Amino acid sequence: MPARVTGGALKRLLDCERRLWLSEHARERGAARGDHGDVLGEKSRALEDQVAATLSDLVGPVWAPGAPFEAAGAETARLLRETTHAIRRPVLMSADGGSSATPAFLLRDGTAVVVRDVRLAHHPERSRDNRVRSSFAGWLVRAITGLPVARLEIVNGLGEIVEMEPLQDDELLSLVGRARELLGDSSEPDLLLAHSHCQDCEHYAHCWDRAQAERRIEVAPSVTRARARLLHDEGIHTFDELAARAPDSFRHRDLRASAPMLQAEARAWSTGAPVWLKAPDLPHGRTPVWFDVEADSDGLRAPVPVYLWGLAVEQPEPRFEPLLAELTPEGDRETWLRFVARALEVFDTHPDAVWVHWHDAEPMWLDRYIARLGAPAAFVQRMRAPGACFDLHRALDRSVRLPLRSTSIKFVARWLGFSWSNPDADAAWSTAQAHRARETRDPVERARLLGEVASYNADDLWAMRTVWKWLESQARARA
Repeated sequence: MPARVTGGALKRLLDCERRLWLSEHARERGAARGDHGDVLGEKSRALEDQVAATLSDLVGPVWAPGAPFEAAGAETARLLRETTHAIRRPVLMSADGGSSATPAFLLRDGTAVVVRDVRLAHHPERSRDNRVRSSFAGWLVRAITGLPVARLEIVNGLGEIVEMEPLQDDELLSLVGRARELLGDSSEPDLLLAHSHCQDCEHYAHCWDRAQAERRIEVAPSVTRARARLLHDEGIHTFDELAARAPDSFRHRDLRASAPMLQAEARAWSTGAPVWLKAPDLPHGRTPVWFDVEADSDGLRAPVPVYLWGLAVEQPEPRFEPLLAELTPEGDRETWLRFVARALEVFDTHPDAVWVHWHDAEPMWLDRYIARLGAPAAFVQRMRAPGACFDLHRALDRSVRLPLRSTSIKFVARWLGFSWSNPDADAAWSTAQAHRARETRDPVERARLLGEVASYNADDLWAMRTVWKWLESQARARA
């Protein structure tokens, strides 16, 4: 029997047609869901429980993982036709069995039905996939029972009910038809989206390892989808072909304007070696302070937005100093004040200190915490002084092109030979550990989880130091 079109399938379709195809035809090759996905699942179920507690005359859940799906579909149809109960975890299944949806709740408004789902996002109405999935559930209600649908609702991560505008049936059915094609016997779509879009997909290795083996231009960070189409139009499909082209041979004006950057990247990929644009520009003669924060993926909405302020002063050998917050608002404030005091000590001891970070998260969080919790004028003046903070990623990007899919610290430092003690750790993993530490009542387990986060943060600092030392040596060589 062909695979069933579900709300999840439509979400994957909107995310990436190739991802949907692989989820059906190569599911055994997909990576397992990580810790962060598990934590989000736990939070979503907790939100659903909160909504359920507010509903009267509620039956269900009609379906739970592992239960017979078709039987739950038949019971949902019976409840809708014969009762006016609110239903938790219904199964809406088309007559031919080819489409199904499992929204969180179905409610009644007179003779009409209200589809109510839950999403952790604070603005789920801004995401097209939420609108599509809600509309799909509403369409199935009408198809199964003939009952009208009064509203499509989502309870957001703030506990607010947001009404969704339904999709037109013709647009929805077009998406369902395309999903059915991809789940059927169609060939694998030849699609590679941006690395930032793909890196968390369970099929990332399948798509990107193949593209790199085929030496496709799309693996180069500056080759966007639009540029890839332009390059294909000019007969260029591999980074070797791009590296070999004369800069003035491109017909399209964007390719001509971008030729120096594109070709430097292509040469790096083609040779497997760095292509230097200029000598690295580092703040020589100053004391580096390696600086990295661990922040909640919920941002300022989290009870403790930054749960670890990590630093290490190069004096002459650095020592890791993790400032871990107690996971309460009071602990958040107390740790911020400890960080401010320590930073002022660093400036007093090393007036030439430069706070080295990767990308722009650290200055952003400094500004946010100054605005939220305040700081002494001396701290604000010194930390915001020109040159006090130094973005090592920007220095790298301005000086060299590397044969890497991404210039995140994970890719660059690993390319230079650095290894993380936990190879699976990343920002999402860190947030997951912090959430679990906040939920546990066992102080030993909490200390263990936060200790793992601290070890990961230390590795990030030493990774930055590795990149700095490499750039420093290259700057001397080119002096």
